[in-house]
Formats: sequence, structure tokens, C-alpha cells
Amino acid sequence: MMMVHSPKTLATLALILAASTAQAEITGGQVKLSQSGFTDDFSVAKTNISGSLELGFGERFGMQMDLGVNLLNFADETAINYVTHGTYKLSDSTALGAFIGMDSVNGGSTSIYGIEAAQNFGTGGVQGYVAHAQDGNGNGNALGVSGGMVMGNGVGIGASLDHGSFDGTSLTRYGLRGSFGLGESSKMYAELGALNTDVGSETYAKIGASYNFGSNSGLMFGDRSLFNLLPGS
Repeated sequence: MMMVHSPKTLATLALILAASTAQAEITGGQVKLSQSGFTDDFSVAKTNISGSLELGFGERFGMQMDLGVNLLNFADETAINYVTHGTYKLSDSTALGAFIGMDSVNGGSTSIYGIEAAQNFGTGGVQGYVAHAQDGNGNGNALGVSGGMVMGNGVGIGASLDHGSFDGTSLTRYGLRGSFGLGESSKMYAELGALNTDVGSETYAKIGASYNFGSNSGLMFGDRSLFNLLPGS
């Protein structure tokens, strides 16, 4: 699935961002590092390094920018993804969004865009998205939902489910996560789940750490990428 955005589209987005940033304030951000792989053959693995920044334009409108680097150990390739979200907050705990971005690997790229929604409650929250992906060879769709909460003493639990269908191939990934807070802004986490495809199912495991910053100490939305399906998010 490979398609390059037109220079005119990228230039327009850049101008809008440059004009708006001067009026924005940083409301949230996150830096993550994780390692995931299939449990029966951990050489089929992925290292992810990513960062996100959330900007606020008044009380209701915002923008989130994601940049991720995925080291695909099994393919000996480096994949890059970047996404821009436009957000509208219905309240302090409820938001709607739309996103557009690109996944790139091995000289080619796939465009991805969609809509999303998030609801926070107490010490937890839930969010979901629907996306469309397209390149010069075909297209596909993806959707997902995730949620979690902090139980106490920094211990948290969460779960996620993602499904994608691309050019006749279907993927479904689901995972259960446990986390432990290291202070107010940092945490370590571990996840165990499975990736189901048309040819079978494989169990994966992931470990990682994240650091949140900004006045909201984190993000309203997660990062969006097709690489999140392989082998773990």
C-alpha cells in the first residue's frame, strides 16, 4: 500500500500549522519506547520510539502531532509514521477528532486518515477510531478501541482491540496490559496479546515505558499507524 501525498497538500498543512502555532499552548505530550515480538519467535520483533505533542487553541480546539520510528527487526527495515490530529473538546473529558498521516517503509508510503473519539472518566478512559488507508496499489480500512484505568498505588490495567482489512488480507490484534507508575509522569508497562490473520494466530508480548508532560500530563488520543498492528501496538 504505497502512495505519496501531493506537495500542494503538504504545503497547505505546513502553512496552516506555522500560522497557528504562534497562538497555541502546549497542553500535553508523551514520549514512548517499547519492544514487542511474537512469543514463539522473538526475532519477529519491533522496537518503537515515538513522541506526540498536543497544542491547544482556546478551550475547545486543539491539534496533536505524532512522530514514530519503528525498527522492524524481522524485515531489517526502519519504518516511520507521522500523523496530525485536529481535535474538538465537547468538555474537559470528551473529545472528537480527525486525523491524517503517512506510514513509510522501504522507499514507499501509505496515507492514512480517519475519525476518532475519546472519553475520560476518573482515573481512566476509553477511545476508538475508524481509519482508511490507501496507496498506489490498493486500499483498506482499520478500526480499533482501547481503554484503561489506574487501580491505585500506580498500578493500572488496560485492553485494546484493532482490526484491519487490506487488499483481501485481514488482521485482528487484541491485547491486555498492566502498568506501574514511576511518579506522576512516568510509567512502565507490559502487554500480552495475539495477532490473528487469515493463516493463523500468533501470541505476542511487549514491554515499554512512557513519559507524559504538559498541563494535561498526557494526550487525549493515541497515535495512529498501521504499524501498530505488527506485532503489537
